[in-house]
Amino acid sequence: MIGLIMHSARPITVFRMTLFWFLLASVIFPIAATAAEKRYTVKKNDTLTEIARRQGVSVATLMRLNGLKEPNQIYIGKVLRIPIPDRRPTAKRPTLDPTLLKVLGDTRIARKKWKYIVIHHSATDSGSAKGMDLYHRQERHMENGLAYHFVIGNGKGMGDGEVVIGQRWTDQIRGGHLASESLNEQSVGICLVGNFDDNKPTQKQMNYLHALVDYLMRGCGLSGAAIKTHQQINPIHTRCPGTKFPVKTFLKEFPAPKKKAS
Repeated sequence: MIGLIMHSARPITVFRMTLFWFLLASVIFPIAATAAEKRYTVKKNDTLTEIARRQGVSVATLMRLNGLKEPNQIYIGKVLRIPIPDRRPTAKRPTLDPTLLKVLGDTRIARKKWKYIVIHHSATDSGSAKGMDLYHRQERHMENGLAYHFVIGNGKGMGDGEVVIGQRWTDQIRGGHLASESLNEQSVGICLVGNFDDNKPTQKQMNYLHALVDYLMRGCGLSGAAIKTHQQINPIHTRCPGTKFPVKTFLKEFPAPKKKAS
């Protein structure tokens, strides 16, 4: 019986000794701060407010991180955990050039007219708004020329990311980019130069597309639900704007309004 008790007590004794050394080590060798933290030892005349100001954090953050109920619960020699602010530059939201914005601003938008913003690709490696305008007039016999309201270049025939405003937008008239007269009446057409079955759009094209769509949404009073690809909205099946156009990623940047619970 005694042997049994002694045998049972041994693991308990080992556990207690392990706990003792762990606690002792935690006092002598404090656990290192995480990569997003650093340590600060309170000095004479320090206040939590002053420490927070110098470290670029709020008093509330320091109190929460260090388990303080009051700001005056610090003393000389106390080690505080200080979060390290994220200094990485935030990604700048793409914006349109001031010159382009001025031209756009001269157009009085027929807000009630436009219901959709439709994205296309030219399905050619190179191209320009002038070339498309000529083709649409001569080959497709379009009286108003260029079928799209906007064209964005890829550096081959037009500047990379260059935005050309078509006459259909400045005159606020219907497009000629969809196989439906009614949809053309209410759909703004944007064509990106390039064959996106073979290659992805350039980063500049995507940046300016994002900025242009953002501008049009605000100008026309539309939500993310109004943004469509040619394939999504056209009555006749088409691959446009190509399999390598990042449809899901792009559309996620313009979320549609949530439906109200019935």
